[in-house]
Amino acid sequence: MAKQLLSITALIFLVAVFAVPVAAHQPKIGMDLSWRIISSKGDAPTEPRDKPGDVFVEPVTGMEFVFIPGQCFVMGSTEKTDPDRYQDEGPVHKVCLDGFWMGRYEVTNAQYHFFRPGHDSGEYEGHPLNMDAQPVVNVSWKNARAFAIWLSAQNQGQYSFWLPTEAEWEFACRAGTGTSRYWGDDVSQTCLYANVADQTAGKYWPAWNVHPCNDGFAVSAPVGSFSPNAFGLYDMMGNVWEACQDWKAPYRPGEQVNPAGPQTGKRRMVRGGSWDNESRGIRSANRSYATPSFKRYNNGFRLVRTR
Repeated sequence: MAKQLLSITALIFLVAVFAVPVAAHQPKIGMDLSWRIISSKGDAPTEPRDKPGDVFVEPVTGMEFVFIPGQCFVMGSTEKTDPDRYQDEGPVHKVCLDGFWMGRYEVTNAQYHFFRPGHDSGEYEGHPLNMDAQPVVNVSWKNARAFAIWLSAQNQGQYSFWLPTEAEWEFACRAGTGTSRYWGDDVSQTCLYANVADQTAGKYWPAWNVHPCNDGFAVSAPVGSFSPNAFGLYDMMGNVWEACQDWKAPYRPGEQVNPAGPQTGKRRMVRGGSWDNESRGIRSANRSYATPSFKRYNNGFRLVRTR
């Protein structure tokens, strides 16, 4: 009888020790998804470390990127909100984007020279465009793509870079505003925020239609010379036109999530206007385009970090 009691006692002890749930003894392996932050608006899953306004410095070129939070916005313009609009800026439509990292500045000559040391952005009627801090110009969409591929390779797969989609570009430019420009609708305030066709340019080219203000530069300015938008991005309008991923196409009506345009086309979208544009070309909704091989004195680009 004593032996039987001893056996039962031993059995109860073994059950108490080894019948504990497995999860109590083993760490979680890739199943904790609590870091995913997903809003009801279809925003991107992001990690807590990616906060609005966070800055990433690319180690090869020193290029800075700002984290732009995922959100929905109204893309395009109407005659009511923007009397100077062009027809291709509509129909207005709701767009929801994942969070992304946008270049704080346009790519400069100095940064592009890491990739192509011999590149010369040239000059415009005797005014230099090739200073280190000026945005690189006389580069095509194909050149911009090649630079992004090269920079991704330099980072050995840890980070990847590409051109922004047109929707990413407009969302980043607007920075939460619904006005014609990210500083409002007052054209006289333009020279505080953008390098455009202004009174300085008017001294050299009197036939131009110029803004009623003076930004102090006849041609492109060193990046970051003017006040940023609410996302901390500089020169989103003016200075140089900026290449986007998308092929040229009319807007589609209806809500869209992370739109990237059609799969094929003949021209790529460019946005933002440049240092020689009058006020109608310096608006958040304004769209233009160029062939992938097109180069000019006022066409440049900025990148997004895609990973």
